[in-house]
Amino acid sequence: MAKGYIYIMTNPCLKGMVKIGYARNVESRRKQLSTTALPTDYEIYATYETQGNLEDKKLHKLIDNLNPDLRVSKSREFFVMEPEEAYELLESIAIISGSTDKLKRVKIDESKRAKIKKPPINFKECGIPIGAGLVFIENPEVRVVVCDDRKVEYNNEITSLTAVARQFKGYKNIAGPSFFTYNGRLVTEIAHETQWKDFQ
Repeated sequence: MAKGYIYIMTNPCLKGMVKIGYARNVESRRKQLSTTALPTDYEIYATYETQGNLEDKKLHKLIDNLNPDLRVSKSREFFVMEPEEAYELLESIAIISGSTDKLKRVKIDESKRAKIKKPPINFKECGIPIGAGLVFIENPEVRVVVCDDRKVEYNNEITSLTAVARQFKGYKNIAGPSFFTYNGRLVTEIAHETQWKDFQ
């Protein structure tokens, strides 16, 4: 059976949260994830080599059993915990199974991190006009209206996509543009093709 890796990834936009998944090639998966949704690239925090396929599902179940409130959504691989806490879980599994040599923590290159930062969403640069309606992906009844380059109107208040998303998601560290669509497409997906095209 081909080997794969359980990975822990972080993103500067998702403070206090980690993504725990499985991939045959973790760097390819990191690049794939970094082309969508968030303005900053994902960073690999740790990997754990396994011989089984999709072994991360067992870890997800373990975390859910310990505290079901840690998972952001049952269908997603995001957990509200610090990367060190996620690493300690993997480390415990590695110690118990006698496979600590399979566990690797990845050092983040701070100089690279500085280069990959993308600017905040600018609706005008994304080709999204003032007056455009944006729809919350988890509830189509939640709609906001673009009122300038960076702000939207919701419930007769001038606010931001992040502030609106916080109301519905219930956690503070969130990238609002990744939860709204314009003409059926994620705002961040549009940004990658327009405003952020030079940051790929």
